[in-house]
Amino acid sequence: MTPDNTHNASWTENSWGHPDKYHSVGAFDGQKKKSAAVLARVKEIETFLKARDPEISQKVERTFRQWNLIIRDYLRNETGLRLSVGDSTQSVPVRIVSGLPKPFEDLVTDNSANRLMILLNRPSIVNTAKGMAFFDEQFTTLFDEGFVDPDKITPTEIKRVREFVDSVARQTEKLALLDQIKSIEDDILGAYFFKIPVVHLYWMVIGTMAAMLDISVEFLTVVVAIHELAHAYSHLGKDIDGGKWETRSFAETDLKIAEGIAQFYTKIVCEKLSNRIPGALIAYTRLMELQSKPYLVHNHWIKDSNAAGEVIRASMIESRCRNITTYEDFGAILTKHRENIKPSNK
Repeated sequence: MTPDNTHNASWTENSWGHPDKYHSVGAFDGQKKKSAAVLARVKEIETFLKARDPEISQKVERTFRQWNLIIRDYLRNETGLRLSVGDSTQSVPVRIVSGLPKPFEDLVTDNSANRLMILLNRPSIVNTAKGMAFFDEQFTTLFDEGFVDPDKITPTEIKRVREFVDSVARQTEKLALLDQIKSIEDDILGAYFFKIPVVHLYWMVIGTMAAMLDISVEFLTVVVAIHELAHAYSHLGKDIDGGKWETRSFAETDLKIAEGIAQFYTKIVCEKLSNRIPGALIAYTRLMELQSKPYLVHNHWIKDSNAAGEVIRASMIESRCRNITTYEDFGAILTKHRENIKPSNK
């Protein structure tokens, strides 16, 4: 286990490794002493998910095992960082775990479990609304072509059903639970426990978010694995001089720096894998619809530049070497490298 050298850190509210962050504790500490009510709600969500797909946890497991080494290889190439250098090897295992991380678990109260079930089916509700609009608007055509038996359904009945489904679809967009999920500033689909180190992938949350976003569990698993391993590489990966991100500084760094770097490399690797896993980039893009500001800041770092990889890599390495923790200081480093590193003529 990596020694805890973060206990004397000068924390800010938005430090990535603040002690209040669940990934700053032991990987299984957060799973202890659950109340009966919490365990019941978690079991209820598990039942929802397995009713939709009995093999969902196995899909997450299989997908990760299939792409694990490939993801790590791409991260090594894109970051220029290595977990293994010569005889020195830093192991960062990945485990597929049940249950919910605390930030997500806290959202699921007695009153919200059913609402979460509704959100799981939101894509179906929205698609049904689109289908009913078609039936309503094209009823005459369907009748003329012999698709409608007027003795069984009337235009008025179709319109009433359309109005009902439209109303339900609009209400799902207003659910407070949806906004609460968007406001979470923690990795909830997976976590990098940097003091150990180990990565957890939460198959229940991956399944939940995949259903809400109408995307494949397999594609979303790839995205989450890339993101969490990007944290590990940015922290423990050794540069050409053998340096890495000192753990205390990594823990103290602004959330937007740590998450921005992980998100940037998640996007890059998804793009590189697009010929082999085209749905991963789609899943990455769709996931951002439900993510908060720290997961979006990288979109403004560099635009339309094929020097982006060099700029971010240089900024990350300098920030690690100088133990940069504030977003303002990181922004200054980013600006410097953005101005000094010119795009190639590819």
